[in-house]
Amino acid sequence: MERFIEVIGFGALNCDTICKVDKIPSPGQEVGVISVERQPGGSAANTIVGLARLGVRTGFLGVIGDDVKGGLLLDDLRHENVDVQGISRLEGYTGTALAFIDAAGERTIYVLPSVNDAYSAENCDYVRQAAILHVSSFMTAQQLRLQIECVNRAKDQGTRISFSPGNAYAALGLEQLTSLIERAAIVFLNDEEAQALTGTAYAESADSLLRLGAETVAITLGSEGCYIATRDEHIVVPAFETKVRDTIGAGDAFAAGFLYGQLRKASAYQSGLYGNYFASKCIAELGARKGLTFTAEELSQIQ
Repeated sequence: MERFIEVIGFGALNCDTICKVDKIPSPGQEVGVISVERQPGGSAANTIVGLARLGVRTGFLGVIGDDVKGGLLLDDLRHENVDVQGISRLEGYTGTALAFIDAAGERTIYVLPSVNDAYSAENCDYVRQAAILHVSSFMTAQQLRLQIECVNRAKDQGTRISFSPGNAYAALGLEQLTSLIERAAIVFLNDEEAQALTGTAYAESADSLLRLGAETVAITLGSEGCYIATRDEHIVVPAFETKVRDTIGAGDAFAAGFLYGQLRKASAYQSGLYGNYFASKCIAELGARKGLTFTAEELSQIQ
């Protein structure tokens, strides 16, 4: 079957409000806000935009509201050359993420899903166009079940599955995610999510997910780089040095880099280098997408 789109993203679509603060407050504390920025967001959408900027044919499956924010998100994805035929526009408010970033770049995020929780499986046939379906989290177990239904349809059509559970899905536990993991060509986690999901350190977590059926497990390790596990190899890929401004979107950027490598038939190690490079550029800027401004020619020099 001919694939018209290389990667379709599937997950929540949010407008991000990013507040820069001196420190993340403890319960009962009051802190001042240094600055506020509003940017388009959503984990899978961040990954898709990173790929689209490198000329990868991309699309998105999700839902927005009929408010101004929804229109802005839709216009932004069109501007990034992302196919938006899989996006439904419903009556209601578009999802919102409120993020607080401290001086060290660490963050706390609050999410109001709004119409993201009203997503239905009606548009799942859209994913038949994709070579890869990249799935990231909604906020509820009900939406997870709908995603599993779409993944099953896509897998039956020969689409490869990329899965990035994030904190929200990792907190649900391994049992609820097994049907996605066993169908995944690639599972993306950070070391904290891997620990939450399996209760073991990242290397043991990767082995557990491989035994469930995942083909590749990619776990980001912050300043230590990333750990890539397949049935044939287990490797650590070093990080790129950078000044950390904000860690929002670092995992999404890593996924974009790794998927770019896989689409271009790169090795697991080279794909890990691309992922680490994307992440290093992301965290050097405020927000999930500002740093993703490199070119394919620039990436060709990364060895």
